Amino acid sequence: MTDGVTILGVATAGAAVIGPAVAVWITRMSHDRKEVRARRMDIFRTLMRTRKMPIHFDHVGALNLIEIEFVNDHEVISTWKNYLRNLGERLPPDADKDDEITFSKTRENLLTKLTYEISKVLKFKVEQLDILEGNYIPQGWNDDDWEQKLVRKALIDVLSGRRPILFQPLNPSVNNGPYPPAPRRPRSND
Repeated sequence: MTDGVTILGVATAGAAVIGPAVAVWITRMSHDRKEVRARRMDIFRTLMRTRKMPIHFDHVGALNLIEIEFVNDHEVISTWKNYLRNLGERLPPDADKDDEITFSKTRENLLTKLTYEISKVLKFKVEQLDILEGNYIPQGWNDDDWEQKLVRKALIDVLSGRRPILFQPLNPSVNNGPYPPAPRRPRSND
């Protein structure tokens, strides 16, 4: 009987020591998995949010984290490498409008495939067509971006000496504005 009590006592003491350690380990593993999923979801959300703005710094940051966060997901890494390879390609200077459209569509399709592969890993149900055709960008953002590009190009041309800055003398007597000149007030003779 003493042997039975001793074995039961040792087993109880062992369980009292090992049980909390195992519980902490299980909790820690669960927490680590949640963190990994949260980081992966952040990448997915960012790519979805910026899929029509590929030069946005958040988009580029998300792309650069894929290699770390999806290192063991071979399909994601493979499609990511294909997309990066395409990002390194440039249109030839003599490309026409059709070449530009084909080039742009290929790039969009590769990003769509990458985003779709990430969604499959995350078990997030979204169709490739929804990824490709979804998203909204205000026309004003595109207009601002285009104007900024024009201004930067013009400034570079001026600073590099390829374009002059034109100066014209100001002729204040000519009415240049949309409004007539202000009426003159008579001076009082005090």
